[in-house]
Amino acid sequence: MNRREFTLSCLGALAVAGASGAGLLPDSAAARQAQPQPAPARTGETPHIAFLLFDGMTALDMIGPATVLANSGFTVDYVWRNTGPVYAETTSDKRLGLLPTATFGDVGAADILCVPGTSNPYAQIVQPDIIEWVAHVGQRATWVTSVCTGSFLLGAAGLLKGYRATAHWTMLDELAYFGATPVRERVVRDRNRVIGAGVSSGIDFGLVLLALIHGEQTARMWQLIMEYDPHPPFDSGSPHTADPKLVEAVRSNSSGNRVPYARKSLEDAAKRLGVTVAG
Repeated sequence: MNRREFTLSCLGALAVAGASGAGLLPDSAAARQAQPQPAPARTGETPHIAFLLFDGMTALDMIGPATVLANSGFTVDYVWRNTGPVYAETTSDKRLGLLPTATFGDVGAADILCVPGTSNPYAQIVQPDIIEWVAHVGQRATWVTSVCTGSFLLGAAGLLKGYRATAHWTMLDELAYFGATPVRERVVRDRNRVIGAGVSSGIDFGLVLLALIHGEQTARMWQLIMEYDPHPPFDSGSPHTADPKLVEAVRSNSSGNRVPYARKSLEDAAKRLGVTVAG
């Protein structure tokens, strides 16, 4: 059996596992599972997931969850204001281009909305067409989700007011401008909002959402197919474990400190949403 045949075989097993349900989630996830559940996808249809694309997005924020979720258990669209190439954020001499499959006008609803982040979300939350589309689709979605600072776009769209949420650790506290409660966890679920923290958490987020929709056994199998068993070479992947000097260097260089209109964009969003932020 070659690699392609193996993957197709596993996908078939995933479909069977998803249809038959699954066992209990681990303790922490089981507690989230006990919360009121959104309605399932429409009978006879696979859930439709819409990934927002935009120039300057962090590619892994979308590619991580898409690797988990863009399989035979879902129908997928990658959505932007037009179908021209969208270029991911980079500091290299070449740009990574992504091709949308649909426009804002094409997709007015989805079972799952997923919004990736960027190191400069302030540039996105001031673009009305992006925020209006996120608000329109998010208000109707069964699951409203994001990775990293994608939660800023959800927040600016009014979708996180009164919800627990997370973001990249350097900007986490700024979620308060959107009426959200910032939570320092890798994946945060509050009712039908499922939010991943910084960049690499998108894979974890995707597996959590896959378990909620198609069952834990399906998520476990997909994790095995991906061979997702991280053993990072260094212990600096969290501000809790990294050297304090390194943490401070990264924090001081975050875009909130470099983008001149960052604070104003947050204050304008808070005003529009009727949110008062202490201090």
